[in-house]
Amino acid sequence: MNLRFVINGLVFAIPLAIAATGVALVALRVRAVVGPPPDPTPPPPTITAPRGPLPDGVVAFEEWVRFRGESYRWVGCGFLMARSDAPASPVGVTTAHSAPPGDPNHVLESIQLRAVQPSGYTLEFSTLYGAPGRPRSGDDLTVDYVLLRPSHAVESGYVLLADPRGAPQPGERVSLVKCVGGATGGQHVLEGTVQSVDTAAVWVLMDAPFAPAEWSGSGSPLLSQHTGQVVGMLIAGMLRGTSLLLGMHPVGSLVEKMTTAESFPTLEEFAASRRQDTIGADLFSVD
Repeated sequence: MNLRFVINGLVFAIPLAIAATGVALVALRVRAVVGPPPDPTPPPPTITAPRGPLPDGVVAFEEWVRFRGESYRWVGCGFLMARSDAPASPVGVTTAHSAPPGDPNHVLESIQLRAVQPSGYTLEFSTLYGAPGRPRSGDDLTVDYVLLRPSHAVESGYVLLADPRGAPQPGERVSLVKCVGGATGGQHVLEGTVQSVDTAAVWVLMDAPFAPAEWSGSGSPLLSQHTGQVVGMLIAGMLRGTSLLLGMHPVGSLVEKMTTAESFPTLEEFAASRRQDTIGADLFSVD
C-alpha cells in the first residue's frame, strides 16, 4: 500500500467532506427558515359594525395551573370575555393545549388567570363552563379551547366583549394582546392584517417579521381595531418566508360554546368522569 498516497488523499478528502457537510447543513437551515412567501394581503374591507375604542388597560392574563401534588406553574395566556348582549356574565377563556383538563392520572385541580403586571389581579377557577375542547392536531382551530366559570364577581374593567360579527373580515386590521409571562410580566401588542377567515380558523399576517420571542402566547385575545372587541384567540402559528402567520379560534365559535354549555363540572369532577369513561370502555372492549 502506498502510505503517502493514502495520507495525501485524506488531506484533501477530509476538508472537502467538512465543507460539503457545512453546505448541506446551511441548505437545511435555509429550507427550514425560508418558506414560501405569504399570500397577497386582501384589501381593506368595508366594515358596517359600529366603531369602538381598543381597551387601554390590562386585558392579557397569564395562565397558571396546579396539578394534584404540584405547585402552580405558568403555561400560557388567557382572557376574560362576555357576550355583547350579556356583559355582566363573563367567562375565563384559554386553550386546551396549554394544560388539557380531564387526565385522571394527572389531575388538574386549579387554573389561575393572573392579569399581567402592573395589575396583579388574579382569578382562580376550579369549575369548567361546559365541556372543554382538546389540543388541536389539524386545521380546525375551534376544537382547542377551555371555558372557565368564575366563582366570584369579576371586575368589569378586565372583561372584553365578543364581537357580534363572530370573526374579523379579510383585510381587517387587528391587534393581538399577548401576555409575556415569566419573571418580566407585562403584555405585548402585535399588529397585523387578517389574511383569511372561515368557520375553522382566522389567519393573520403580523406586521413585524418573525422573532423567536413572538412564537408564544397561546390563549391571547385578538382584537378588532375597528370595533375594539374580541374577534379570536391565538392557537397556532407558521412561518411564511420571514413573516409570521398566526392562527386564531374565531370568537363566534367561543360564543356558541358559551351559549350551548349545559353542565359546569369542577376540574376534579371532570377528571373523575373521564376515569369512569375509561373504565366503561375497558369493560365493554373486545379483544
